[in-house]
Amino acid sequence: MARWSLRTKLVTLVALALLPVLGLAIWQAELQERSEASQRAAALASVSDLAVARYAGLFDASRRMLTAACADESVEQSADPEASGETVGRCEAYLSKLLDTYPGQYSTALVTDERGIARCASAHRAIGMNFSDRDVFQKTQRGGQGLVVGDAIASRVSTSAIIPIAIPITRDGAYRGMCAVGITLKALAQAAAQAEDTASTAVAVIDRSGAALGGDATAMRRLPVPARLAEALAGNQLRIADFGQDGAYYHFWIRPVGANTLFAVVSAPVPENPLAFAGAWVGVFFVALSSAVVLLVIWFGADRWCVRPLRYIQDFADKVARGETITLAPPRPWSPEMASVGAGVTAMAEAIASREAALRANLEQRDHMLREIHHRVKNNLQMISSLLNLQAGEIRSPRIRRFFGDAQNRVLTLSILHRHLYERSSWSLVDFQQFISDLVRQISVGRAPSGKQAPRYHIRAPIMAVGPDTAIPIGLIVTEAVSIALTHDFSRTPSPQIRIETSERGEEVELVIEDNGAARAAQPAPDGRGGFGLTLIRGLAMQLGGEVTIDRKPEGGNRVVVVFPTPSADEPANA
Repeated sequence: MARWSLRTKLVTLVALALLPVLGLAIWQAELQERSEASQRAAALASVSDLAVARYAGLFDASRRMLTAACADESVEQSADPEASGETVGRCEAYLSKLLDTYPGQYSTALVTDERGIARCASAHRAIGMNFSDRDVFQKTQRGGQGLVVGDAIASRVSTSAIIPIAIPITRDGAYRGMCAVGITLKALAQAAAQAEDTASTAVAVIDRSGAALGGDATAMRRLPVPARLAEALAGNQLRIADFGQDGAYYHFWIRPVGANTLFAVVSAPVPENPLAFAGAWVGVFFVALSSAVVLLVIWFGADRWCVRPLRYIQDFADKVARGETITLAPPRPWSPEMASVGAGVTAMAEAIASREAALRANLEQRDHMLREIHHRVKNNLQMISSLLNLQAGEIRSPRIRRFFGDAQNRVLTLSILHRHLYERSSWSLVDFQQFISDLVRQISVGRAPSGKQAPRYHIRAPIMAVGPDTAIPIGLIVTEAVSIALTHDFSRTPSPQIRIETSERGEEVELVIEDNGAARAAQPAPDGRGGFGLTLIRGLAMQLGGEVTIDRKPEGGNRVVVVFPTPSADEPANA
């Protein structure tokens, strides 16, 4: 998993610290929202209760007034079709005087007989009219004993719509007619206005079809379309939210009035301002916004005062590690803490540079000493080779002189190795192919083969560097094998050659040295039972950790095959 950066950890820590604040703001917002919703519901309930109470009071007062009026002797007797004109006159005068006491609240008061024909009325033109088709008459005729409220209708006597209320007139338990009066919509509007306790609420009266019956102009415009109200009443939805006919959005509370034929509708507007609509959640929004701003400030501040200086210090350290000469010079002033870190890094870089200079000087001195040592060793080995050569000149026996030549070649091998070591930049590695080529060249110059024609050398080795622990045994093996091959007779060979090939086979290296010269009869066979050179080759192969195979080819010459493990990468360190 990827490691978090310092800036990410810091921002995450601050975000976790701000979470309780945001959670507390959300909790308070929920409480405030519930409180405001409860207050709005309580206000609407209070207004609706007050409106119902006002309407109930209006209908109760109308019932008492109508009951008192119908109890008058002249009013009760006028319901009889045989009543005298004097009785009817007293009835009309009484009803007219009674309605004048409540101007604007009631339309027409009248008394009908049992067939619904008006016999007495506060308005003389209503006498003789038939009201049997009115639902209020039919309700009283069916046996209603108390106050009966009819549907809102257009009055036949006046030009305004009314809500008729009536009580039956009975005599000896039999229905004799009704005594009725019409409550005007003006009275309903006045009752609605008295119920509105705030400027934001409005009360209107509707019937079951959703048609508005009473209320001021504002309350009437706030109502939804009648179909929406009728749908709410049919579904018994007493709390709805919808658009009014004025295009604004309102909350509506619906309460039945009287005998559930009329309904009071209280409306309260929903705020259009987004902040007011959000209500208590505005605080949560600002807390979240403030938290986001704080996190952004910390993010960019950490980048400005921490991340960038640290990146500059990292780049400075990388350049110092690459050996560049550079001075810590930030592009802008750092904080005291970062300046202290920069000073520490500068001091460390100076200490590293000083130590590197000392180490470099020591390495140069060591290289010089190693070069001098290898050079002196090479010179000493060449001196030994020269002494052996001088000593060989005093020997008359060819066999002993050949032994001196073999010893001289072994010393020469070590001399060539040391020359390759001090001439290269690496003191522990030599170029394998170049080393073999130089070695064979020196051997062939110092010792001529038998016969008139000298063999040609075919050397093929991979480009690789080996350490002295590998180069010395291989060089001696090549020296011994080539020395033995040079003792062969190449006079009868049409194309004399000595082939030296080295190849890598996975984790092993195969060294093959073979020639096509004819062996002399006096030479020992390569079967392990004689010959110092062959014994030395086997011992050197064992030193390499490999195996050697020495065969005499049928067509002439020897074939020496040495297989040893590929030198490991840490051989130079072990050397």
